[in-house]
Amino acid sequence: MRCSGLRGKAFYRCTVCNDIHYGNIAPKICPTCSSKDAYVHIAEREARVILKFLKIEEGKKFNENEVLKTFEDFTKSKDFTLNADKERIKLIVQGVLEHEEQYGLKYCPCRMTSGNFDEDLSLICPCNFKVQNNWKEIGECWCGLFIKRKEY
Repeated sequence: MRCSGLRGKAFYRCTVCNDIHYGNIAPKICPTCSSKDAYVHIAEREARVILKFLKIEEGKKFNENEVLKTFEDFTKSKDFTLNADKERIKLIVQGVLEHEEQYGLKYCPCRMTSGNFDEDLSLICPCNFKVQNNWKEIGECWCGLFIKRKEY
C-alpha cells in the first residue's frame, strides 16, 4: 500500500530508530542505525509529525483497515507474523488508533506515554519489540500483536 505521494512514493519509518524514508520502497538496511528490514509504511501525516513539520492535531490519519494492512505488510518475509487471534488484533489496532486520536501518534496500546514527545517516539507501534525480554522469552511483542513464526 502506498500513501498519496508523488509517482507512487511513500513514507516509511524505521521501528528501531524512527528514521523516516520517502521513496518507492523501504530501504533493506536503515542508513541511520543499520537495522535490517526494520521499516514500516506510515501515513504522510505521521512522518511529518515525527519530523516536527506538522502539529500533532493536523493531517489525515490512517483508518483501521489501513493500519491493519500496514501491519500485515510489515510482517512479510520476516521471522514474525501477526497473532492468529483476529479479535485480539482488532482490539490492538483500535487501541493504536485511540492512542493516535488521544496523543497524536500511533503509540502501542500496551505502553504508557510519558508526555515527552522525543522519548515517546520509541513507543510508536510497531515498536522495536525484538529487544524486549517478552520477545526473547515468549516470542511475542508486549501486546501480542506480533509473534514469532513457527518456521524460524
